[in-house]
Amino acid sequence: MAQKLSCIRNRIKNCLPPGIFLLHAAGILVALSLPMTQARANGEVLIDEVMAVVNHHSITKSEIDRELKPTFEKLHANYRGKAYLQLVSSLEYNVMMKKINERLELEEADRLGLSVTDDEVDRAINDIMQKNNLTERWQLESALASQGLTFRQYRRKLKKQLTIMKLVNQEVRSTVVINPDDVRANFLKHREEYRLPAHVTLADIFLAIPEGATSDEISKIEQRGAHILRQIGRGDDFEMLAGSESEGPNAQSGGLLGDLTKDQLLPELVKPAFSIGIGKTSGLIKTSRGYYIIKVLKREAQPYQKFADIRQSILNKLTKDTTEKRIRLWLEKLRARSYVEIYAQRNGGTGVTPGDILPH
Repeated sequence: MAQKLSCIRNRIKNCLPPGIFLLHAAGILVALSLPMTQARANGEVLIDEVMAVVNHHSITKSEIDRELKPTFEKLHANYRGKAYLQLVSSLEYNVMMKKINERLELEEADRLGLSVTDDEVDRAINDIMQKNNLTERWQLESALASQGLTFRQYRRKLKKQLTIMKLVNQEVRSTVVINPDDVRANFLKHREEYRLPAHVTLADIFLAIPEGATSDEISKIEQRGAHILRQIGRGDDFEMLAGSESEGPNAQSGGLLGDLTKDQLLPELVKPAFSIGIGKTSGLIKTSRGYYIIKVLKREAQPYQKFADIRQSILNKLTKDTTEKRIRLWLEKLRARSYVEIYAQRNGGTGVTPGDILPH
């Protein structure tokens, strides 16, 4: 078979530009019975470009363009000329590489006897409908139609995806085990990356400025704030004053605002909140909402997160990174023992080599 493939490949290359296969007008395929061209009833020959061949399966430009048609329409609304053509070329190449991976995986699943039943596909569709709050099949069909897909096409694509997922879970993901010591080592190595944003614990006294207040009314509110500041200055309890004078929603809790980052504070409050001393009180701060008096109860520049709080997220990241690396290596092994020929190039042959395997 390998000799036959080589013979056919050489004959085609000698007669045609790379990637172009012709169907004889009489209806005889030039090579391998690959579905690369079609003959019209009037005897005209349609030419399709083969972008890649995986064993006995061809990946054609028309096949890829059908899948990308909705994307092309969106791109065409925003791009023209060379920019559009480069984007199209890049997208076609990426989809082609993913289809190469898909073909390798599906053939491996078939070799190992892995398959997905109709019941499994039905359950997956029901789960997808529930997660998207779809109660009727026509709703799903309508959503698919907007993406240029029929229900039958979607079901076929989903079955392929589930088959590949089952294969990858068995052959790769099941082999990934992260040592707890590696999780802690990662935490210590990247500890600076696990800092929290600087935050401050505040209490406040808030005096609201009513909408449409006159200058005299605003002046009276300001005078009231100045009086409260004098009370604080002579030693009156801030918490008690907040309970009796503040018009903020947290007045009953002594004005306690809790832990806040700079992004959570009004712009006018950021500088005093992060500059005045711990236990100290600001002056009267005017904002568009009203007047604030804040007290800094506690402040931390950039505290470290606790290992116990982020252990699971580190484990998830290490698992994901390790799995992606192993999938790439596994795909390379599948490809090494298969016949894969790539004719297409991205952006006129720049930036990508035929040996590239895109990650899942």
